[in-house]
Amino acid sequence: MKKLIILFSGLSHLLYGIFSYTIPFYKTEFIRYGYEDYRSIIGFAQISLGICLLIGLRSNNLILFSSFALALLMAGALATRICIGDGLLDSSPAFVYLAFNLYIFTNTLKNKK
Repeated sequence: MKKLIILFSGLSHLLYGIFSYTIPFYKTEFIRYGYEDYRSIIGFAQISLGICLLIGLRSNNLILFSSFALALLMAGALATRICIGDGLLDSSPAFVYLAFNLYIFTNTLKNKK
């Protein structure tokens, strides 16, 4: 189950990062969030961390780093959605990815001991 969640999260973040560069809808979303100037950095972070999460299937240290970093990124995304007044449905993906990455992090940390 954990590997499936890692694959899902890693691929999703990788794709979202790519989409943030290539699909006009995401550019307008970053403007709506107030993060237009940070779109490239956030997209690069999601691509890099998504790849690290996938590679991390072979390295617990890389999984710990990337899942924690993605959890922080998703906590920021959730806070942003709340601050701009998005409803529960619009905010739910950020919450779900936050939960997935926290699960990956805590499960890996627990099994590392």
